Amino acid sequence: MVELKEKANNYAEENVINVLKEALAKVYTDGYRDGYKDREEEIPVDMRDGKTEYVDLGLPSGTLWAKTFEKVNGERLFLSYDKAKTMNLPTIDQWEELTTTCKWTMDSGRIYCIGPNGNTLRFATTGYIEAKETCICANQSLFWLLSEDRSDNSRKAGYVFYTNGLYKYTSDYFSGYKLPVRLVSKNRG
Repeated sequence: MVELKEKANNYAEENVINVLKEALAKVYTDGYRDGYKDREEEIPVDMRDGKTEYVDLGLPSGTLWAKTFEKVNGERLFLSYDKAKTMNLPTIDQWEELTTTCKWTMDSGRIYCIGPNGNTLRFATTGYIEAKETCICANQSLFWLLSEDRSDNSRKAGYVFYTNGLYKYTSDYFSGYKLPVRLVSKNRG
């Protein structure tokens, strides 16, 4: 019987590398195909790193605003409304609180929101993606707001822009456009 165990060990040593190579190649191929299929079917997969930083501006509601727009692999995330609405988007009320409670300034082409406690958010210039064309908005920043479904397929977005003054308001955008995403959270303190 010792000879059979030796033969089995020799066989395993000779073939383990090939078996592992085949198994890993199959796992890789299956994963690649599944990812490609999800992309083709536009199945949303959250690829963010879960490291969204929030800023406490001292707002009466206790709402915390994300320090920056959401990113994936260092690139700003643009989503249609239907994909973004499952995230912690700011409500219209939260946006109105931000626009009326905070001080807003523009410096060197950058828009800043300064909370009652002195903490600051920066609103980078953004654009949106309309079909396959990216529309760049100079001196403008916009992002989705959580809003009610409407029959005309438009949804609300927070919109800040500078042209001979700083303006902040809520605007309608076609829900199929891809806009940047900025999240909110409730203060846990």
